[in-house]
Order: sequence, then C-alpha cells, then structure tokens
Amino acid sequence: MRLEFLASAFLAATATAFPIFGKRSANTTFLEESVPDSSTNKLETSYGKPFAIFQPKVVIVSMFFYEQDPWLENMKFVNNITIPGLSPIYPDVHCTADYAVCQVTVGEGDINAAASMTALTLSPLFDFSKSYFMVAGIAGGEPQHVTLGSVTFAKYAIQGALEYEIAYADYHETNPDWKTGYFAYGTSDPSAYPENVYGTEVFELNEKLRDRAVELASSAALNNGTEGNAKMRELYEFEAAQNLPSVVKCDVMTSDNYYSGNTLGDYFAFWASLVTNGTATYCATAQEDNAHLEVLTRMTVHGIVDYDRVIVMRTISDFARPPPLYSNDTVNWFTNVSQGGSSASVANLYLAGSPIVNDILENWDAIYKDNTLYKSENYVGDLFNTLDSGNRDISAESFLIN
Repeated sequence: MRLEFLASAFLAATATAFPIFGKRSANTTFLEESVPDSSTNKLETSYGKPFAIFQPKVVIVSMFFYEQDPWLENMKFVNNITIPGLSPIYPDVHCTADYAVCQVTVGEGDINAAASMTALTLSPLFDFSKSYFMVAGIAGGEPQHVTLGSVTFAKYAIQGALEYEIAYADYHETNPDWKTGYFAYGTSDPSAYPENVYGTEVFELNEKLRDRAVELASSAALNNGTEGNAKMRELYEFEAAQNLPSVVKCDVMTSDNYYSGNTLGDYFAFWASLVTNGTATYCATAQEDNAHLEVLTRMTVHGIVDYDRVIVMRTISDFARPPPLYSNDTVNWFTNVSQGGSSASVANLYLAGSPIVNDILENWDAIYKDNTLYKSENYVGDLFNTLDSGNRDISAESFLIN
C-alpha cells in the first residue's frame, strides 16, 4: 500500500516538474515487433524511445563556452539535464521551460564532438526524432567569400584531414611541381580523386532548409564588429573581405588541424571542389562538423534523429589567410597580428541563428512538425549513400570503401 502511494506521489511530482511530460506521445519507431524474423544466428536489436520524457523542437549545438554564451544569455534555459557521456566540462543539456529548445556544448575537435553527440542522441530521456539540430559555431574564413563577422550556412561539410601527408622537406626535390604534401588515399598525386574512402569525407545537407535559414537570417541586424576588424578588412583586395558582415551560402571544411596561409587555403579550396565534383564553395574552416554529421547520419538510419532537419551555421571569427601586406610573413601574422577580435562572430551566432529557431517554434504545427515544405530535394548524407536519398552527386563512379 505504501509503495503504491509513493509511486503515485512520484508521478504527480514528475508531471509538475516536467510540464511537457503529460504531452509526451510514445515513439514506437523500431520497436521489437518491427524487427524481421531471421533464421540465421545474426542477432538484430531494435531501438526506440517509447519512454522518453523530452521532445525538443530545436537543439542548438555549440562547441565551447564562447559559442554557448550568446544563447544562454539571450534565451531562458531554466532546466539543466546532466547526460552521461557528455563532455566532462560541459555535462549538461540546457532547455527552456517547456523543453521546446535545448542547447548542448559538445567540446572542441572531432573526438569530443562525436562522443558528445552520440551520448546525447542515445540518451533515453530524449526523443529527437522530429528535432531540428542547428550547429552554431565560429570558424576561420576565406576572404574571397566572407569577412570578419560573416554568417555562413553550409550545404556541404568537407573533411580535410582524411588524406596522406608528406612534409615539404621530403618531397620538394623529388616532386617539385607539388604545391602541397597532401594527397588523397589510394593515390600518389595531389590532383587525384580519392580511390579509398572512409565515407565521412563529404556530407551534403538539406538545401531547402539551408535556404530557409539563410532567408530568415538575412533580415537580421548583424553585429559589424570592432574598429580593429574594420582596419583588418581594409588590408584585403577581395570585395567580400572588405564588406561588412552578411549572410552567405557557402561550405565548411572540417579539420582538427588549425591551419592558416595561402598554400593550405588554396589546396583545401581545391580539395573541397574535387570531392564534391566541383559543386562546393569552401569558405569556412572548423573542427567538428563532419563528426556531428556522421553521428546524425547513423542515428537517422534507426529513426533516432532526422538528418533532413540539420543546419550547419558558422560565423567568421578570423581570416584563414593573410592579406597581401603579410603574404610573406604568415607565421607572424597568424601568431602576433590582431584581427580586431571575434566579438562580432560570437554575437552573430544568436542574431542570425535565432530567426530560424523562432520560425520553427511559431510554425511548428503548420510547417515544421512534419517537415513537408522544407523536405530535401537534393541528395543528402555521406559518400556511402547511407540514407538512400537518391542519386549521389558528391562521389566518383567507384571507389574502394575502407
């Protein structure tokens, strides 16, 4: 009798503490009865979250405190939920009072991002099957396309680190025509398309959703930055670099290596074009995005998330190559010369990102819940066509899968 009373009291208290609890509908995706019978000894497991408590409409993904702060300062995240497996320095998911918007900080670099995103998406507390994920971080920028404070929304995320690398001292005499020591797996020439791939070299995102985010962000009043930013912009010859910040459709390069300079900038622009069959416009350099997208691709296969509801936004905190004044002094420019600070890029994360968040919340039932209006029409996913989304436009006709 006492146990029954305690159980009733617990449920009543839980419903009060979590107002969305009573609205929770079971997600029966991939429950046990959905698993086909098999006469082999292959054990297949199902994965559903019928007892999840929280169903956020939007999940904002930050990488470190500098990126999370504008969201925590401008939105009322009153709930903090500790999730096993998140970063030891960012162990909590922050959510609004009704749990409609949540924010998570995954840590910097590929490994931290992948580990945290996996822990988050597999948490039994959350049902992310209809959630929109928006990666919102800062990045280095290519002055041909962007300026300090610019806001970029990607269609492609390209991984630059999955290549062979030979130091300049070891190839410049034998291969004097090479402009870099990077070349693709399975090849012996920096200009060749990779013959061996891991599948994470390129991810393609929902173009229609990207365009909607760009449309909404373009009406935002962006932070133009500091006087130092303005002086740095004047040193460049590119019109894009000289301009004030704007919203740009262009693509992101992922690499744990924090690279800079004209040589590497030129090579990775070539690499981005090469592995997307000439369709990507590389403009931003970051460390985590392909890790995020790999996790979200895998989880989509099992109905845990919906890859079609993913947005990657990067704001430009610094130029990824020097202006002509420092073209022969890249190390000094990179390590000692101030570009005026990154305050504009941080402020613009919220200024440019909040319009799509608000649009999702305001038009949830009419537009976003079922995601029919902004359902992708382009190919989406990785090089393996894991999501079976149609004709792959980002790969060669054949390659060896490793």
